Amino acid sequence: MLSASHTKPMRVLATLAITLFFFAVPVDAHVGSPNVFYDADAGPYHLFVTVNVPAVIPGVADIQIRADSDDIELVSTAVTRLAGAGSQYAPVPDIAQRSAVDPHLFTSGLWLMEYGSMRVMINVTGRRGTAQMSVPVPSAARKMLPMPPGLGALLLALAIGLALGAISIVGAAARESDLAPGAPLTTARKRRGWRAMAFMAVFVGLVFYFAFAWWNADAKNYAAITKIFKPPRLALGLVDGSRLKIRPSPDDTDWLKLKVMDTLAPDHGHLMHLFLVREPGLDRMYHLHPAQQQDGSFVDKLPSVDSGRYSVFADIVSEKGFPWTLVGTIDLPQTSGEPLAGDDSEGTAAPLIASSDTAVDTLLDGTRVIWRRNRSGLSANLPTFLRFEVQDRDGNPATDLEPYMGMAAHAEIIRSDLQVFAHIHPSGSVPMAALMMASVNTDLSAKASRLMNMSDMDMPGINMTGAKMPAMSMSPATGAAKVSQDLSMPYGFPTSGHYRIFLQFKRRNQIETAHFDALVN
Repeated sequence: MLSASHTKPMRVLATLAITLFFFAVPVDAHVGSPNVFYDADAGPYHLFVTVNVPAVIPGVADIQIRADSDDIELVSTAVTRLAGAGSQYAPVPDIAQRSAVDPHLFTSGLWLMEYGSMRVMINVTGRRGTAQMSVPVPSAARKMLPMPPGLGALLLALAIGLALGAISIVGAAARESDLAPGAPLTTARKRRGWRAMAFMAVFVGLVFYFAFAWWNADAKNYAAITKIFKPPRLALGLVDGSRLKIRPSPDDTDWLKLKVMDTLAPDHGHLMHLFLVREPGLDRMYHLHPAQQQDGSFVDKLPSVDSGRYSVFADIVSEKGFPWTLVGTIDLPQTSGEPLAGDDSEGTAAPLIASSDTAVDTLLDGTRVIWRRNRSGLSANLPTFLRFEVQDRDGNPATDLEPYMGMAAHAEIIRSDLQVFAHIHPSGSVPMAALMMASVNTDLSAKASRLMNMSDMDMPGINMTGAKMPAMSMSPATGAAKVSQDLSMPYGFPTSGHYRIFLQFKRRNQIETAHFDALVN
């Protein structure tokens, strides 16, 4: 037998091998931006929640909860499915640890054990009572890295050594286990030892064969799963010169089997949010809302579009609350279309260059937008708030902002190489459709569902699972929504690089688009 001193290193090495084999770099529904950011109220407590989605499933999600007050005594977290069977049964919550350096910061680790739409439930106890918040989280691994060749060679050498040792031990046991001390080995005993070694060699060979077969099958299955959860590809085509047809690529057969396009949930009143970004300068951006056709495809009658090659990002949400961003490219000619209407909008900017770094944008109508940037600069993988102020042409705070699709503002964050794309709001990166499903208040969810199916909202943001839609309030005189000139959005840049931000808001019934450039370290 192998002693414990021999088996322990093997267990450690095997665990390390499996960990490295399954290590993944996630690519979330927001392309290249995997983590979830959410800023909202849990009852009387205001929280900023960051969920660092694990690289693999099963995997541990790192939860960071920052409170804006010091009257919270206890925070606990649990995870359930977002909707469907089991969603109402939460496991025993884990107690979040308060930071010894920052008493407003609590951290927790939760296992995500399955793929799909999950929700992190946050329970808060403090001097103002108890409260709860639910944060939707898309649970999926996206990319698999190969095992390092050196580690693979080491494990194979150790396995061969163990196999030879096992064969030798069985041969020795067959020859000498009942041999009297000092007695000579007979030819019969030697033959018995060789036969036992031959039998053991066959057995070890079968073990190796089935182990490698299991390993390869598991790797193949995991690779298939990671392929499904990569951003699906789009098939794009121009019909009749100005109608853009959008559908999933027929080559993406594995993703098509999920039939996501058959049952979509409206998000901000639309089944699809389509973004066209002109390469390589990111100098033109169109935010459109195509209509779904009977065959499941989407069609949008384009406005006037400048010619060029466009990267296309299509945001949708499945009926189970899982957000997807489908991606593609298309070369468009100069198109003379109808004026933008409804929630459709566009943005124009100077081409992005390596030295672009801006904090102020003055729009054509004189509107001035200031990005209140952190003086210490921007860093990757660091949760922060993107804070903007909207001023009128005279430099005074703008007092005539209106809700845009039920939110105070929208922002599109794009890295210069188009490997990162995120569509966020003042409440964070969570789709409103998923927030509705995560709501713990049934009556509130029903009310929210009715309102969010509207193309635009005359009401301020609905309090979904505690979300209070920052920068929006109710006008005492008219009862209509009033949007503050100060716009704040939680986000964390996933990687270093050069980024362009398009900020969209509504003023005097006109959708405005400002743009900013920044280098993230």
